[in-house]
Amino acid sequence: MLKNTLAGMVCLLISLAACQSPDNAQTEQTGTQEAGTAAADTVQRQPRPKPEHYSFKGVEKTRVYICMDETEDTFHQKHDCPVLVSCKSTFRNLTLPRAVEAFGRYNCETCSADLAYVFDEDAVQFETGL
Repeated sequence: MLKNTLAGMVCLLISLAACQSPDNAQTEQTGTQEAGTAAADTVQRQPRPKPEHYSFKGVEKTRVYICMDETEDTFHQKHDCPVLVSCKSTFRNLTLPRAVEAFGRYNCETCSADLAYVFDEDAVQFETGL
């Protein structure tokens, strides 16, 4: 029984890994024009400097994904975001404060547009009383 369960888990992991492959022909066929544009934008764009103003009030424990490519400067709320899937490097899942403070990431306009308020300079100054 244990061998069957273990074998089933191994097969499941292998099939999941195969589904995540960026070289998958099915992924290329079903990719939207937006995904292609987003991937092209991330390759050509230089990373922005680390954010200076941010506030995590209410989202301190929110988990996000980042691509560890040195040209990337965004975080993603969805693991299947077209911009994140086009990443040629490894992924990391970490808290939003760590993504911004330690890795200098901004919100992805495709999957994390609702977190843009984190970088609102006026809101940050209001909170800190500056």
